[in-house]
Amino acid sequence: MGRVASTVTTGALACACVVVAGCGTNATGARREGPAPVATSTKATTRAAAPAIVADQVALATMVRKDASVSADVREDLTPCAGAGYPMDTDSGNLTSGDGPDLVINVTTCGDGLGIAAYVYRMVDGKYQNVFADEQPPVYGSVDDGQLQIIHEVYRTDDPVSYPTGQESVTYAWRDQRFVEVARDFSDFGAQTPTASPEPTSTDPAPRPKSDPVDPGVPSGETVTPSQSATPDADDTTVPRMSGGGDAVQHGPGQ
Repeated sequence: MGRVASTVTTGALACACVVVAGCGTNATGARREGPAPVATSTKATTRAAAPAIVADQVALATMVRKDASVSADVREDLTPCAGAGYPMDTDSGNLTSGDGPDLVINVTTCGDGLGIAAYVYRMVDGKYQNVFADEQPPVYGSVDDGQLQIIHEVYRTDDPVSYPTGQESVTYAWRDQRFVEVARDFSDFGAQTPTASPEPTSTDPAPRPKSDPVDPGVPSGETVTPSQSATPDADDTTVPRMSGGGDAVQHGPGQ
């Protein structure tokens, strides 16, 4: 079944925002507007203590902006939202067996929480190194039972931005210093009973960003409980389902 996923452009998403969500005009920061995310249920998992940096949004944003492997657009646009903090969402866990908990950082829009990029940072000698990047919005990354889960909304060419055809979820495991696909499935939202259907996985490892370790600017050995961090509570069973619009490009299992 041929499918297409949205590539987000500023103009198209701004239009989508007016139609679906009604974006504010005073917010600053990462401005790739789109409709507000919709929550979907997932399996509840117990979250371990998170690195101290997740409780320090300034340090977290500064670290991302220092990372030359992050696209220039994301680094330049990562500024505080009006009357709020930085447009970021984090998760943490043991994904790579590094020197401490790994960080999954989602950079979002200010007004509606549209995911525009997802990164994984691995602790190396007290610093964080970017080992995974997905800058194809709408995107959302999280830790799921010790593995990395990346979710993309999928659109046919004629889909309205508020009604994607489905959702593609890719699960990655850390092997030989790279993330590799171990599962991929697609949920057809148009089906009478939407069910995740397995799809072929790529045999190639995910590209690893050419990133130097970045000093987080906070004591790396400190941790905070999930309730103190920016991550959801342990009993939170929902994650944002990102919806967006724009030009359509072919999106298949190998990409």
